[in-house]
Amino acid sequence: MSLVRNAIKPFKYGRFALNILGGSAFIESCYAAPKISGIHGKHLNDYPPFRFWVKDLLHSMNVTLETKGVMMEENGLFVSNHVSWADTVVLNRARPLSFIARHDLEEWPAIGTFTRRMHSVYIDRSNKFQAYRCIPRIEERLQEGRSVVVFPESTTTNGTRLLPFYGMFYEAAVRQGSRVQPVALRYEDECGELYTGASFVGEDSFLQTLDRLLSIKKVYAKLSFLEPLDASKLNRKELCVRTKQMIAAELGLD
Repeated sequence: MSLVRNAIKPFKYGRFALNILGGSAFIESCYAAPKISGIHGKHLNDYPPFRFWVKDLLHSMNVTLETKGVMMEENGLFVSNHVSWADTVVLNRARPLSFIARHDLEEWPAIGTFTRRMHSVYIDRSNKFQAYRCIPRIEERLQEGRSVVVFPESTTTNGTRLLPFYGMFYEAAVRQGSRVQPVALRYEDECGELYTGASFVGEDSFLQTLDRLLSIKKVYAKLSFLEPLDASKLNRKELCVRTKQMIAAELGLD
């Protein structure tokens, strides 16, 4: 079986590369002729060819999305545990979202272009003051009628634990009186066991994570949408504590 998987892996890599390069070229050509392509005046997340690309990208990553619970219909703040760079693709496949992204992601080939086009809010997590300055930009996204996802752990884990949640980003939802929905994210293998290979932690590179995603038969990304909370009735510390408790309970973690 391992010989078969090793033989197939180059085709998986080719499929992924074709998606990234072809999708990037296509979207850039659309922006080069916005009125002809129909992208003029549209947010990239609302552009149907881009939504198709996100769906195909997830497939080319060897990941199948499964959801549980009901995603809130109105715009608001989604709060998720954080495992990998793949999380953003998984969550965007479930719903068009704006992201809080690490500042260096903007410089990544292809992916950086897409995150800029999606109006992501970039943040330098090494500097608390700089991180706090992004709150008004999150508010702007909410005021525009967009939904925003944040990862309050501020870094990734391998999925076996939760790190402390930081309450800073919840402030934007409190100021806007938005709803906040916790989302529990877990990656599993074809046997239904936790798959830590999807993680992007420590010294992992983008390609190392990708290689692990493509090395097994199938990776399942499980998203559980939990009961939304009303930020007009809770302060950011209360939201922080309750969302972590809800996510931990859903994942069976401490």
